Order: sequence, then C-alpha cells, then structure tokens
Amino acid sequence: MSSQSRPFAEYGPDIWDEKFTSNHRDFKLWKACTEERDELENEVRSMLLSAGLNWTEKLILINTIERLGVGYHFAEYIEVMLAEMHNAHACTIENFNLSTTALYFRILRQHGYNVSSDIFSKYKDIDGNFSEAITTDPEGLLNLYEAAHLRTHGEAMLDEALVFTTSHLTSIAESLDSGPLAKQVRRSLEQPLHKGIQRIEAKHSLLLYEQSRSRNEVLLKFAKLDFNLVQMLYKQELSHLIRWWADIDFKSKFPQFRSRVVEGYLWAVANAFEPCDATARIMYTKMLCALSVTDDLYDAYGTMDELNMYTKAIERLDAGSIDGLPDHSKLCYITSLNVFREFDEAMVKKGVYCDLSYLKEAFKANLLAFHKESTWRDKGYVPPLEEYLMNSTTSSCICMLGLCIILGRGHGDTIGACRWATKKPKALVAAEKMGRIINDIVGYEEEHRRPHVATSIDCYMKEYGVSKEEAIVKLYEMIEDTWKDINEECLRPTPVARSCITTFLELMRVNHVTYKDNDRYTHPEGLKHEITLILVDPIPI
Repeated sequence: MSSQSRPFAEYGPDIWDEKFTSNHRDFKLWKACTEERDELENEVRSMLLSAGLNWTEKLILINTIERLGVGYHFAEYIEVMLAEMHNAHACTIENFNLSTTALYFRILRQHGYNVSSDIFSKYKDIDGNFSEAITTDPEGLLNLYEAAHLRTHGEAMLDEALVFTTSHLTSIAESLDSGPLAKQVRRSLEQPLHKGIQRIEAKHSLLLYEQSRSRNEVLLKFAKLDFNLVQMLYKQELSHLIRWWADIDFKSKFPQFRSRVVEGYLWAVANAFEPCDATARIMYTKMLCALSVTDDLYDAYGTMDELNMYTKAIERLDAGSIDGLPDHSKLCYITSLNVFREFDEAMVKKGVYCDLSYLKEAFKANLLAFHKESTWRDKGYVPPLEEYLMNSTTSSCICMLGLCIILGRGHGDTIGACRWATKKPKALVAAEKMGRIINDIVGYEEEHRRPHVATSIDCYMKEYGVSKEEAIVKLYEMIEDTWKDINEECLRPTPVARSCITTFLELMRVNHVTYKDNDRYTHPEGLKHEITLILVDPIPI
C-alpha cells in the first residue's frame, strides 16, 4: 500500500442524532419520585436486616436486591452478611438444596470469596458425573449454570457443570411454560449473568420480577423508582455529551470518522453505573470518543505519511505540535488535548487530586500501537501470534479506559492503582486479550474487504497452518481462558482495591455484549435495543 493511499472504510452514520439533545428534567416529578424512593429504601433496609431471616432467605433477598440493580444502596450491609455466611460456611450450607447451594457459591464468588467448587460434589453420581436426578430441578440447574461462569483454572467440577447445565437447560427451555422461570432460562442461555452489563441485566430482571408470584411489592416499586431516577441522570449527562460533541463538529467536517457518543456512553454506564460516578462516566465517554476518531485516523483514513507525522506529534502531546498536520489530524489532536484538559478541570471541581500522567502515557502507548499496526498493514506483515498480541492488546485501549474509570471515580489510592495497572497485571492482560480477540473475530470478514492489518485469526492461521474456522475455535478457547483469569484475579486477597480489578471485569463484559455476534459499536443498529432499554425507556410504575 502506497504511503499516500487512504485505506477508506465505510462506517454507518450516527443513528441517534436528536434523540438526546434536549432533555429537560421534570423537577417536580423527580423530587416526588426521589422522596418516595428514599422512603421505600428504608423499608427494604429493614427487610434486609430482619433478625427473623434464615440463611436461605437472606441469600434469596440479597440475590433479588442485586439482580434488580439496587445492591449499591446496601453494599455495606450485604458485605457484612456475606462475611458472616462465609465464616459460618459449614453450618450455612448444610441444609441447602442445589438452587441455594449454587446461589451461595455465585454470590460469594462475585464478592471475592474463594468458595470451593467441591460443594457441588454431592450432586454427582457414583460414576463421578452430575446426577440425572437434578435435571428435574430447572431452577437449580439455572443457578448452577450461572455459578459455573465464575470458574477459574483447574476447576473441572465447574467445567463439567457448565457443559451439563447448558445441555439440559437448552433441551428443557422450550418445554417450560411461558412464566418468569422459562423466560429467565432463555435469557441466561443467550446472555449469562456474569458476562452481562449490570444495568441491562437489572432491567431484564425487573421486567421478570414483576411477573413473579412471589414478588415483594415494596422491593419492586423501590427498584423501579430507582431505575427511572438513575435513568433521568443518564439522560442529562448524555444530553451534555451530545452537545459537547456537536460543538467539535466532527460529523460535518469529517463524516468519514465514527460519531459514537451514545454507544460510548453505554460503555461508560457499563463500567460505572452508580449515580456518584458521573465524572467517571462523562470523562470516559469523552476519552472514548477521542480514541475512536483517532483509531479511525490510523485504521481507515490517514495516509502513512500523515500517520508518521501525527505519531511524532503525539509523543509531545502539546498544542505546539499541531503545526504542519492536515486538518483532520489537527482536529483529532486538539480534541484529545482538550479532553485531557477537561478531565483535569473536572477533578479539580470535584475536589480530588488527580495525576493524569499515567493516563497520558497510556494514551501515547495506544497511539504507538496504532502506528505499528499501520506499519504492518503498509508492509503486508503477518507477525507471529505472540508478537501480534503484545502490540494489539495495547491498541485495544483497555488499559486507558480502565484508568479513566479509576481516576474519574477518585476513590482511594488512585496513584497506587495506576502503578499497578502499568505493571500489566493478569486482570488487565485478560481484559485486553479478550477485547482484542473477540473484536478480531466478529470484524474479520468486513475488515478484509479493504487494506487492513493482519488480525489474530490471520496470525494463528499462518503460524499453525490451520484453516480460518480452526483458528477461530482456538481463539474462542483463549477467550474462555481470559474469563478464568479475571475470575481468579477478583478473588481475595487482592493487590489493590477490588473495585480496580472489577473495572477490568466490567470492560470484558461490555466487550462481550458489544462484540458477541457482530461489531455493534461500528454498526450501532446492533446496540439499539440495549441503549433503548437502559437509556431511553423508563419502567412504568
């Protein structure tokens, strides 16, 4: 490919346009809903702390509260209760059935407790296989299926459980009636809870819980009000972000670049959904927008000569470096600089000290990785898989996006967390590798219709002499290993705050949802349902 050639790509337009541009909060409605929500919160807290609940009832209530998306209101209380359960492990699980045992395992693993998977051994027959007797318990099978997704390396028990439950749930899914359990089985087979975006799963759970005969009306209304109030906040933030992007005017000046503000904000919500994390969401979205157009510059628009100039300028990352850059490069550069400035100003306004040097270095590393990929594309180079992944995991931008959340939240030792991330811990590497490989797989056919850097599929095919289909099978196995890696890293004790590690778990989840069957970031029609679900449609009260 010539150093003057442009590797044009055709991206779909922004489909949201005016949807979120004007959002005026009905203050009276907001105030009334907030007051009622707060009253109901007190009632739910009383339920949770009721001395009359046994272990099973506590687990079921904690699970319901967390599935409905309101666990963050009671995080401290839930943590104390789970610690008590874990400390009394033997007594706690003695009389549990399969459903409760699986619920106990999943919830405690989700909170970082290393509960042994051996607790499922009692559900095996004399031949060491899962007993056919449990196939008559669809709720138990479903909970075991969800629990198995928290497996780590070497847990054959959970590997077998996942195969067993997937097979049996698939076969019984159609035979169940049309009630909430049947719908939950089908939903879980399509999207396991552990790999889903929390806010999306909360909306699905709310809609199903409303149909349950055993629903608690106080908890249901509390969760509905909370969902709608948080959604009002999201709409306000999104309205601000869309105006911010419109002022930059990328869409009219350079329509070849992707405008994905709403999709970027969905990613932000996936990573930091709580109301108190507004700064993290806003700055994450702005940074992702800047990264997105910069990625397009390297991947689908800039000539090699232009990219060489841009990369040299980025190494300095100051306004004086834009001289000589073409207009499209200048706009990318200035946008990135302004986002860093706005990030700094936002944290000062928040009253939190924030050292952005780690974020800037991660940004530079991303662009150097973009540049290397452009060089490989220009030369037609297909590297060994290890060399490819060493560079492309950086170009996935996972490290930088994770740092945006950690710094934007401003909780605890952010400098220590940044230092931890720069040492390439297993949690970060897992998220980077998973994000890169799944993107490569779903985008393979489209990207090969134009000049494009070799992907992990190409590298695997060349290195091991296999077909594309065989390479994809092996790469999906690598993705499953990354889930085991991140699950392992989330277990206590952790080298930094668990919230730092789970930031990268959330990045894996949003990558899974965005790329599980198609590149739904580049082609935003694919995320329309999810965006409508949590950012557009409130829940009828």
